[in-house]
Amino acid sequence: MIIKSSPAGEHSVSNEIAAYLQQQLTDKGQGYSFTVRDLAQTPPPVHNGPMFEAFYTPAEHLTAAQQQLVQPSLELIEELKNADIIVFASAMHNFSITSLLKAYIDQIFRMELTFQYSDTGPQGLLTNKQAVIISSAGMDFQQEHAIAMDFQTPYLRHILNFIGITDIIFVPVQGVAMGEESAVNAKNSARDNIDTLERVDLCGLKNRRHEDKV
Repeated sequence: MIIKSSPAGEHSVSNEIAAYLQQQLTDKGQGYSFTVRDLAQTPPPVHNGPMFEAFYTPAEHLTAAQQQLVQPSLELIEELKNADIIVFASAMHNFSITSLLKAYIDQIFRMELTFQYSDTGPQGLLTNKQAVIISSAGMDFQQEHAIAMDFQTPYLRHILNFIGITDIIFVPVQGVAMGEESAVNAKNSARDNIDTLERVDLCGLKNRRHEDKV
């Protein structure tokens, strides 16, 4: 599954690199199928008061109006449950994620559906999945002096860990606003990282998921 979160459309760097990753997987000939959700084309509903109330109302007590409110959330969660590999094309906005991606996270962060609390603390319910996060940024936040200003990478790592996705690979494509040469180098580096991702055990993960379902 590929989740695009940039409002820049065809000009989006994160979308460009995500498309490259999709093509690489397709070329492997392993029969992968892709669900692509472009949040700029289908924005998630913004979390508000009525939705908050509906989220915490037992399913059997939901009114017809509340059922409509929670339906987008349930559809997004079902997509995640059905995905083996989840690719987040995440563009940095104001040192963090886009408002589109934040709205998406608010929809899929549901108690008893994607996480739960127990006597030992929180427990993520979306397990046995792998995430690839393509993090684009105009500035290069991999430089030591800039790491502390990057609220995108640690936030996404924590969010995914919380719902049970701990196998995460980051593919940075940063410094794209620091001149043409920097942008070209950042994109080429991201493509090289994708080409040499030895930790992305895509076939192995797919097989493990199949074995679990048998």
